[in-house]
Amino acid sequence: MSQPQQTPSTSFPIWIIALATGSSAMGITVVTPALPVIAQDLSASSQAVQQLLTLYLAMLALGQLVIGPLSDIIGRRPFFLAGAALIGIFGFAASHAGSIESLLLYRCLQGIGAAASLSMGRAIIHDHFDRMNASKAMASVQTIQAVMPLFALTIGGTLVFHLGWQGIMGLISASGLVLFSLSLILIPETHSERDNSLSLRAIWQSYGEVLSRPVFCGFMLVSAFQVGAFFALNAFIPYAYDAHGVSPLAFGLWFALTPGGYLIGNLCNRFFMIERGLERTVLIGCSLSVLSLLLLWGFYDYASVSAIAIALPCMLFGFANGFTVANATIGGIAAAGRHAGTASGLIGAMTMIMGGVGGAILIGIGAAHTPLVGVIGMLVMVCLSACASLALYRNASA
Repeated sequence: MSQPQQTPSTSFPIWIIALATGSSAMGITVVTPALPVIAQDLSASSQAVQQLLTLYLAMLALGQLVIGPLSDIIGRRPFFLAGAALIGIFGFAASHAGSIESLLLYRCLQGIGAAASLSMGRAIIHDHFDRMNASKAMASVQTIQAVMPLFALTIGGTLVFHLGWQGIMGLISASGLVLFSLSLILIPETHSERDNSLSLRAIWQSYGEVLSRPVFCGFMLVSAFQVGAFFALNAFIPYAYDAHGVSPLAFGLWFALTPGGYLIGNLCNRFFMIERGLERTVLIGCSLSVLSLLLLWGFYDYASVSAIAIALPCMLFGFANGFTVANATIGGIAAAGRHAGTASGLIGAMTMIMGGVGGAILIGIGAAHTPLVGVIGMLVMVCLSACASLALYRNASA
């Protein structure tokens, strides 16, 4: 597919794509502080309230699988706008929900909106820029996404204290409506070579064509295993700190170094690394991920290990992800040719699924009681991503 050879600049509103990505991520983290209050106000069980996150994530993954290929046929802009509208409308509806059942329904619809925002944001960047500059733009977007959860938790706690959980849903609604208004004015249709054959068969064929491309599959595996390992880390690392006597308050401060490392990694990737080659940068990032977990394993063998001995390898792991996630995403989408929307949806869904499943498996086999099990499980995941990145590098160098 032909695409304009442009560099990231003020001529294209990358910041709106970053806002869409950040809003989708915020929909997860900003709700977390409100869960106990929602359970009390709506007389719901803790299991039912937890579904507010689980169903949102499920729709976020499954929605991308459907919206991605449809955008190859219909275009990116309609789905990008529809996603923002769903977030805005059902954020408002959720703020007036009177039962846990209705609130769960509205959260599912918010998740579908977030899926459209995420998958179309990636596809729009691919359409507008050449591969190297698309990686730079994606790194900028990922930088915002790294910062958003840190602010969202703080904002969520503040809103719950002053306005109740309804204030959080109101914030989600406002972000969606602002995103819709800005996108309506500033985001053009970027997919000019659309396939007009709208049918289930055409969608299945697009999946088959994309999955038959080894380069796409290699980049998808790198992204899925790296992001999956990151989610898995979130699932068990609190228990590692707790086992060494770290208080919840201190844990929050130490753990903030991990997304901080991710932010720094994205900035280094954006300004220094991409010019060295996308495949080479991904390989370096995967290698650093392996190193970080070997260090974490080594430090954890010492019973008297301090919190900083856990935090620094985790920060290095976050830094390494800054080299891999944006580049693997753009590399995979670019390898899909005219099926960029399908590729975007597949990569997004696979990373979400791998993250959820990977974390659940590690907790299920005992990572909560023996965090070293989680470290070893993560090491297996990043070693697999390193193997995929090495194959990609060799293929690009051939």
